[in-house]
Amino acid sequence: SLIRVADAPIVGTLSNLQPVKAHPTVLRAVAAVPGAHLVLAGRVLYPDYGAELERLIDELGIGDRVHFIGTVDDAPAYLRELDVFVHPTHEQGEGCPVALLEAMACGAACVATDVPGNRDALAGGAGVLVPPRRPEEHALVLQALGGDPGRRRGLAATARRRAEERFGSEVEVTAHARLYEELAR
Repeated sequence: SLIRVADAPIVGTLSNLQPVKAHPTVLRAVAAVPGAHLVLAGRVLYPDYGAELERLIDELGIGDRVHFIGTVDDAPAYLRELDVFVHPTHEQGEGCPVALLEAMACGAACVATDVPGNRDALAGGAGVLVPPRRPEEHALVLQALGGDPGRRRGLAATARRRAEERFGSEVEVTAHARLYEELAR
């Protein structure tokens, strides 16, 4: 269970800590949102990158508001405790942002960078897209969502619906079956 700080928005990620995930962007954004806390869930894959993040946290003076929690055993429980899930991947993005889809399926309010995989996942108002490498824009969105629980609930409901309708297991199985049938012809 995440520790709650009175009226402080809890922003979180769920991914291994590696450069493509662009954690410095969200660290800088959280530094600009007074009182916001950031929870980084996942393993540090590259020690130099982990050290870089620690240096940046010290430089920004947000060590008391950033929490590394390592690997998460119960992702749905973790994701449901966040006020906002953030996925700040770089321009090269991801083909299929699994962590973002998991957050959507758990009914999290999502903020992600405007790159192809994220754009497809959050289509139809299922979340907020911001340009990559723009911590100031991330900060504005996090600030707005942090103070608007109604909007967070609306985004979360839309995200969950989108995940079920577009990325649910039945939808995926049917799509794969069609693909295999086409290939077999």
